[in-house]
Amino acid sequence: MSCLRSVNPAVSSSILKLASNRGLCQAHRVTYIYVPASTLSHFGGRGRQSFGSQRSPLPESLPLDVLVDEEKIPGYRSQYFYPANPGDVLDRRYELKAKIGWGSESTVWLARDISSGGGLKPNKYVAIKIRTSNTAGEEDIRHELDMTIHISSASPEHRGRAVIATAIEGFSLDSPTGSTHLSLVFEPMREPLLLFRRRVAGKDGDIRLGVPLLKAYLQILLEGLDYLHSECHVIHTDLKLDNILVTFEDQSVIEAFVQGQDMQPMARKRVGDRIVYRCHNDFGPIDGADALKKIYPKITDFGLAQRGDQTGPLILPIQPNDYHAPEVLPGTGWSYSADIWNFGTVVWELFGGQSLFQQSNQQSYSAAQHLAKMIALLGPVPPVLIQRERDMRHWRWSPAVLNPEGRLCSSAAEFYNGPFFNDEGKFIHEDLIPRAQSWRSEMPACIPEEDADRFFAFMRRMLCWLPEERATARELKKDPWFDRSI
Repeated sequence: MSCLRSVNPAVSSSILKLASNRGLCQAHRVTYIYVPASTLSHFGGRGRQSFGSQRSPLPESLPLDVLVDEEKIPGYRSQYFYPANPGDVLDRRYELKAKIGWGSESTVWLARDISSGGGLKPNKYVAIKIRTSNTAGEEDIRHELDMTIHISSASPEHRGRAVIATAIEGFSLDSPTGSTHLSLVFEPMREPLLLFRRRVAGKDGDIRLGVPLLKAYLQILLEGLDYLHSECHVIHTDLKLDNILVTFEDQSVIEAFVQGQDMQPMARKRVGDRIVYRCHNDFGPIDGADALKKIYPKITDFGLAQRGDQTGPLILPIQPNDYHAPEVLPGTGWSYSADIWNFGTVVWELFGGQSLFQQSNQQSYSAAQHLAKMIALLGPVPPVLIQRERDMRHWRWSPAVLNPEGRLCSSAAEFYNGPFFNDEGKFIHEDLIPRAQSWRSEMPACIPEEDADRFFAFMRRMLCWLPEERATARELKKDPWFDRSI
């Protein structure tokens, strides 16, 4: 990607200024709609409309034996998913254009706002996450909307506010089969940072040319994380490359994509009375350095975020597998510093191409193996952390939580198949500790030898055993590693 040669690490300041300008303008345009428990009946009854059939190129028809997107999910049930189609109008204002994402509990669609009123301008595009009917539902969407209102209003003048992508509004849909699907509306984003990294890497997979830009992005993200922690008192709990998205350089990219859908509709297959569409979310190449400078990352998905200023210890299980902070697994309590650990793992994956604590895809997640790899990289577990685990053994989760194996658990030891230390404080799974693993052996290839020490020091400010020893987001954005161009 030759345009990356002209990008300087100092571009983070100008990108962030652009982000702030966009974010503040958007904050004045957008109406954040709060839906309290007493008015959740607002979510029902408006449903969808379908346009009449129009002439267009025939889409690719997929064989019935080919699993498409959400059909690959273990335990998939088609009746749980809303039967969305291009051309449907949701909530009387959002015309669906293309399916651009999917997951175990939702599909995501690009839509055009065709209304003349409300907080959004007509013809503005949005992304709509349509939840499955079997999810926790109203409580979950209330939580995310409550978090949206809080985050949006905490301190709008903070530079990091523009780096946070929260929901615009929520509504519900009644499907033709009678099920109800809660939906959230978001600003459309170009792609996850994971996919953007592949663009930076180019065909040969080498991201050396893109390192200055990625470093600038990290500083921008630290501004956002500082806003969440210091101004909003919010812990994200689910930071990963999939939950960091980059913006569009210009709305014309979306317009061109939508026109392309008319010329080349999504591949699909008909299963009974419903159509399953193959996700189409490639918005095309980035057109040169000028376009690249208009793109910046945002932190998204606050469905699992928690307030850090609540009373009592935070001990429930959080974070994706491979991203767990060491205090989470033994259940010693966590706080904002758990996000800092997450951010460290994101940085490593961004430059190294894989998770620092990745386990084999052929086996289920093992907390013991995860801790063993931490020991290989960080050294022995500090006695104080082991003592904290003992001090917290009397705490019980209420209500109990289902673990990945389907068992109801009331403690971290039950959830993660602990305990992990014997009465003498010795790790009881020493046979799992990788003997040949070290920071140097794992160092990402894009980090040159002359800068390895600075990068290593930066990582160790985030990835350390004790939460209180980790740097804050505000401290990290001034780290010496950012002062040097790699």
